[in-house]
Amino acid sequence: MSQRYSHLLSPLKIGNIVLKNRMLYANALPHFLQGPETFPSEAIISYYAGVARNGAAVVTCRIGTGVKPRKEVRGVFSDAQHMPMFDLEDPSVHNYFSQLADAIHFYDSKASVALRLSDPPGYNISDTEPPGPETWMRYMITPGKEIPLKMIRQMIEDAVEKAKLFQSLGFDMVNIYMSYRSSILANSLSPALNKRTDRYGGSIENRARLALELFQAIKKACGSDFLIEAQISGEERPGGYTLQDTVKYARIWEGYVDILQLRAPDATASHPTGFNSQKKYPITLRYAQALKEAGVKIATAPIGGFQDLDLNEEYIATGKTDMIAMARAFICDPEYGKKAYEGRGEDVVPCIRCNKCHGVSLTGPWHSVCSVNPTIGIGHRINRMIEPPGKSKNVAIIGGGPAGMKAAIVAAERGHKVTLFEKNYFLGGQLRHADFASFKWPLRDFKDYLIRQTYKAGVEVLLSTEATPEMIRAGGYDAVLVAAGAEPIIPDIPGARGSNVWKPIDVYGKEQLLGLIVVVIGGAQIGVETGMYLAENGHRVTVLTRQKQIAYDATPIHYIEMFRDAWEALRTFSFITEATTKSISEEGVTYSDSEGNEKFIPTDSVVLSAGLRPRQDEALRFYGSAAGFYIIGDCREVGNVQKCMRTAFATASQI
Repeated sequence: MSQRYSHLLSPLKIGNIVLKNRMLYANALPHFLQGPETFPSEAIISYYAGVARNGAAVVTCRIGTGVKPRKEVRGVFSDAQHMPMFDLEDPSVHNYFSQLADAIHFYDSKASVALRLSDPPGYNISDTEPPGPETWMRYMITPGKEIPLKMIRQMIEDAVEKAKLFQSLGFDMVNIYMSYRSSILANSLSPALNKRTDRYGGSIENRARLALELFQAIKKACGSDFLIEAQISGEERPGGYTLQDTVKYARIWEGYVDILQLRAPDATASHPTGFNSQKKYPITLRYAQALKEAGVKIATAPIGGFQDLDLNEEYIATGKTDMIAMARAFICDPEYGKKAYEGRGEDVVPCIRCNKCHGVSLTGPWHSVCSVNPTIGIGHRINRMIEPPGKSKNVAIIGGGPAGMKAAIVAAERGHKVTLFEKNYFLGGQLRHADFASFKWPLRDFKDYLIRQTYKAGVEVLLSTEATPEMIRAGGYDAVLVAAGAEPIIPDIPGARGSNVWKPIDVYGKEQLLGLIVVVIGGAQIGVETGMYLAENGHRVTVLTRQKQIAYDATPIHYIEMFRDAWEALRTFSFITEATTKSISEEGVTYSDSEGNEKFIPTDSVVLSAGLRPRQDEALRFYGSAAGFYIIGDCREVGNVQKCMRTAFATASQI
């Protein structure tokens, strides 16, 4: 084992239990890994076992229980009916849970199960309607009734029975859900929501009592060696408990809570993006620091944006926290733990924080993806899908964008001799824009990672070299993979080819050449981000879109909210929806509004973001230049980083 991450990988003793390192896999699961099974399927068991193999000392399993007709959850959250639901009342299902725990134990990891205090029908901890953002979680809370004491005792007893059941099935601990104002326990802690006047409301001690009684009951029933992890927001806003209150809560729970996982005030902020976070300053680290500085005797585990192994090592080594809780880190890189133990932090696949692991849409397709890990969702069958490599081949890759680099890396790792042709003087393709926009730093890290790994894999890279079919034919290549990308669409709008009209990719790094006032035509994510970049650099920007909202193609779960906050914070950024562009001139842009009224916006420069067209014809020119011919990435079908990685990996894995 390398000593590079000796603190992060050091064992942690909690009571009589020894955790193999300081890395904890949080309550998370790619949503769509199984079908109608009422038990953990092979996909689920394989996934969680993989997380244990990947280095997590604690693996928290998301257990959705209560098998009801799926239609009953419609209207609550549109992908909820597609998530796993398990029937704990069926004894044969218990066998599979024991198999799940056993698979986790195989890698010397502790199996944890996420447990929440069930909200009794028609009741809430307080008599006040919960404030805060309109999210699906609001539907779990029924305002207007105060829970009777008898029902509180029943809730605790039910939770304890579940904990005992999972202990009997082989699980080592429970994760108690009490964050984001989205459960009875979370609401009980909140001075904004908990208006009770009895022993469960009012003072800090009283608001902590419901959780304390639950912790005490679980420890009494399951023993001190059955660990409890409590998942809590480090602070609550608006008008809720403060970080100082959290420290006081933790003191009250000492001796019962073993690990305190510290999350952001809401679920969205706990999955930070490039819009609201900086690489070296995770937003929840200060919560752990506050507990450590106060001398609280509970192991701390902040979560949200912790992936960089060198930074995680520093946080542990300097005493800022005891553990690091992660989910996306393990999802992005199936060798995260291996690279930690081998001291290879530079080889960790960076998370681009797109949050597509929560779902790419609210209307389907219903499969799990990761933008940078092309095996997510098929990990349990990937070995059957890919044949071992045969004899070494001579492979040509046309294009040094993300798809081209990924294909080159995979082919080289399979033992082939790979040459990559790139007509520009740099690698990265359209990801080059991430070098310039402040909020695109996660994508920049990923682009730089791909470049490093391309060279590290031994790929021969020919920059400033535009490949031709004749060159490939003359080189005697066995296979050619064309990743020529896509080109901007120029719509049939009068003036669209004017001297004041720019393509989005050409704006980055050249923003000083545009005039002060800029109109961006096209409100998809690319257009909005380009407009934001220009606004950050002093331009007055208006985005025009035919859609009813801008960034309509952005990830809808734990992403669009942070995206929206970022553009709303820019004073010189604005947008007009349901606007159809009619013409472009040197003086400005003419458009019609939703009622058909023609309007004019004066502007100095125009950015035309009308989508992309795959360079299929350019790719097809290479057919016949080598025995094997493949099209990958955007020149097959315009997509995104996730689709480029999947097509590149899938194709190169078959050579």
